[in-house]
Amino acid sequence: MILLFSLLAVTAAAVDVDVNEPCPSCILLNTTCYNISYLFDLQAPFRKQVVIHRMGILRSQNKLFFSFEPTIEDVEYYKTGFVSLDDPSQAGVISGAQIFNFGAFDIDQDNDLVYFGGDGGIFILNANSNSIAAYSSLGDTVTNLYYKNHVYFVRYNDRGIIEKVGDNFRTLMENFPIRKFVVTKKDNIVIFSSTLGLFVGKGENVHRISKNGYFRGITIDLDGNVYAWWIDGIYKVVLTKNLQHSKVVRVAKIPFIGALTFDNDNRILFTSDKSLYLMEPTTNSCGVVKEKEVIRA
Repeated sequence: MILLFSLLAVTAAAVDVDVNEPCPSCILLNTTCYNISYLFDLQAPFRKQVVIHRMGILRSQNKLFFSFEPTIEDVEYYKTGFVSLDDPSQAGVISGAQIFNFGAFDIDQDNDLVYFGGDGGIFILNANSNSIAAYSSLGDTVTNLYYKNHVYFVRYNDRGIIEKVGDNFRTLMENFPIRKFVVTKKDNIVIFSSTLGLFVGKGENVHRISKNGYFRGITIDLDGNVYAWWIDGIYKVVLTKNLQHSKVVRVAKIPFIGALTFDNDNRILFTSDKSLYLMEPTTNSCGVVKEKEVIRA
C-alpha cells in the first residue's frame, strides 16, 4: 500500500483542491470523483524493473491477460501472463516448447479466443480447451495485434497495419511506422507512431491530433471511448464526425501508470510496477479543482 499512497501524494500535488469531504484515495477524472483501491500484485517472472506493456480481459471468464518483460536470463524478451480477477491464486504464464515472445495479444470475446503475436507469427488460444495453435503469418515477427471482427496486426520493421479478412490481406496506413493502435466501432483507427505522434484515420483520411509519440498505451472502454496514457496521466481521444476536429484531452493527472484496461463493469484497472489497482466512481467529493495546473513534462 506504500506505493498507492505515494502515487496519490504525487497526484494531490498536481492540483490545488478545496476538500469538501476528505478522500485521500480519490482523484478527479473529467468531472467525476474516482476512488483508487489496491487489488493485488501480479505474479510473474518480472525483471527487476517491472514493465507491463498491455492488459486485456477475457470477459466470459473474468481473466486478465498482461504482456510483460521477463527476467534478463530468460531466452524470451516478452511473455504474456494471466490471472483470474475472481480468484488471483489462479494465475500463470503462457509458455510452450518453443520460443514465442508473445508481447502482442488481443481477444475475440464472442468466441473465447485469444490471439497472440510474436517471433513466429500469430497463434491462437482456445480459452475453453486451453489449446494453442498456429494461426497465420508464420515466420513473421508480429509486434502488435488487434481483434475486431477479424485480426489486424503489425510486423517488425514494417509500416502500416495489415488487415486479415479470411485468406485476404490488405495494408492500412501504409506510410506510418506503428507502435500501437486500436480500431473503433465505426472502423476509425487510432494509432501512435514513435516518431510522428498520435493519429486518427479512416481510409485515406488521416489526421494528426498530437505530436507526442511517447504515449505508453491505448485502449477502448466498453462504451467505445478511446483512452491513452502517458507519464503524466490518462488522456481521452475525442473523436468527431469530421475526423480533422478530433483531439486528445488529459482527463486525469495520475502518474506511474504502466498498463490500463477496463473491467466487466467498465471500471478502470491499471498497473503501477507489478501492483494492480481499481478506479471506480465514488460519491465522495474530490474538492474543487482550481485553474492553476502543474506544467506538463
